[in-house]
Amino acid sequence: MHELIPALAQAVETLERLAPNASAYARRNSGTQVRVDAASVSCTPLTPDAGFTLSAWTGDRFLEASCDNPCAEAVREQTHRLADRVRKAQVDWDRRMPVQERLVRAFAQTQAEDPRSIAAGTKIEAARALRAAVLVAPHAREAVGMVGDIHAEVIYVDRTRRLSQQLHRVRQICFGVFAKDAHQAQLHAGREAVGGWERLDDPAAIAADVVRDGPRILGAPRLSDPGEHTCVFDGHFAGIFAHEAFGHGTEQDLFLKDRSRGAEYLGKRVASDLVDMYDDPSNGWAASYFFDDEGVLATPTCIVSKGILVAGLNDRHSQTELARRGLAVAKTANGRREAYDHKPYTRMTNTFFGPGTSTTEELIRGVARGYHLTHPSNGMEDPKGWGIQLEGAMAEEIVDGRLTGRVFSPVVVTGSVPRLLQSVDGVGREVVEASIGSCGKGYKEWVKVTDGGPALRLRAVIA
Repeated sequence: MHELIPALAQAVETLERLAPNASAYARRNSGTQVRVDAASVSCTPLTPDAGFTLSAWTGDRFLEASCDNPCAEAVREQTHRLADRVRKAQVDWDRRMPVQERLVRAFAQTQAEDPRSIAAGTKIEAARALRAAVLVAPHAREAVGMVGDIHAEVIYVDRTRRLSQQLHRVRQICFGVFAKDAHQAQLHAGREAVGGWERLDDPAAIAADVVRDGPRILGAPRLSDPGEHTCVFDGHFAGIFAHEAFGHGTEQDLFLKDRSRGAEYLGKRVASDLVDMYDDPSNGWAASYFFDDEGVLATPTCIVSKGILVAGLNDRHSQTELARRGLAVAKTANGRREAYDHKPYTRMTNTFFGPGTSTTEELIRGVARGYHLTHPSNGMEDPKGWGIQLEGAMAEEIVDGRLTGRVFSPVVVTGSVPRLLQSVDGVGREVVEASIGSCGKGYKEWVKVTDGGPALRLRAVIA
């Protein structure tokens, strides 16, 4: 799509004769999803998605025109249509958005072996190997292996920027069904990584947690003593906590709608001084990119520093409008579109707790009685009320600083975000990535995200 840049640049120049700011965005997605189970084998191309959007900022709102035919002629046609709409709108030339420094760059994530050149049969065998790795577990009755590759070509153009990036990911997911007598349990695991076919991991390594813990949760009871307990979250459980706790709550487009209490706490304590939290689209995890969908270069954002809420996440509109309202916030690289023809929203990327100084074993040794929570599955947060709910597949009992081997399934964590974070009294030193997630804005606008963290010790209400 790089050849489209001159036409998009001309469109921006034309629109900026009529509006304070204009930009252009183009994207092409491609890839393959392979799935193998006992009854079927499929190797399916991802739904084709290619096109461009022209945007004009009137000083009050964005006007946009999209097209699924990314060619110069279509760009010229959509430019004329959008220009007609801008002429009919009220334009406030005093409300320009800040202009970014001039930059012309072409970025690309490296891949030693492009999955698009890999034969379908080879991909199917990789998925079969994942399924077979799960079926070695005791009481495994069925398993699913999935392998995928995802590619995106992205263009962003405005008055000062001509940017392109090529993004590549590979994905491995396995799913196990376990049965014994009248009991049944399900567990999944997986990994996504930036790069090409060479980034696939050993199927046995991907399936290891499913093989180990699927039989353990089979027939496991619910907690017999629900309530507040000392808990140790593993790194994956800490990750979903980071995502829900101060991911959505610090997306600053919610500040504009008075839908997040985070706006009231910038610069204030929200967690124990052991807690640091970040969002970083540049760290090489699976949701990484070189620039966001508004042409802002990817850089890390420290959200919480030693327990203080120091920053939120934003897109260009929310940052500009908050500044206009007197809340000066730094620009972050979090303006993201689900697809070329969707508007940009403030969205998380790779969101995680920073490391501490303890090992997981040391955190567990400090628990007289409590639970070790692993295998998170889902989470929800109310950014306005700061309530949270996290769901997971397994809680293992801790007594006198040792895991007893007694497990409970499933487990649900509920509580107030600040209360949970302020109770953190131990942080592990190894940060792990939970890489197979995606996230919607409410019920829509899905984008790739990851989360992660070290193990955390805290007080939580669990059931």
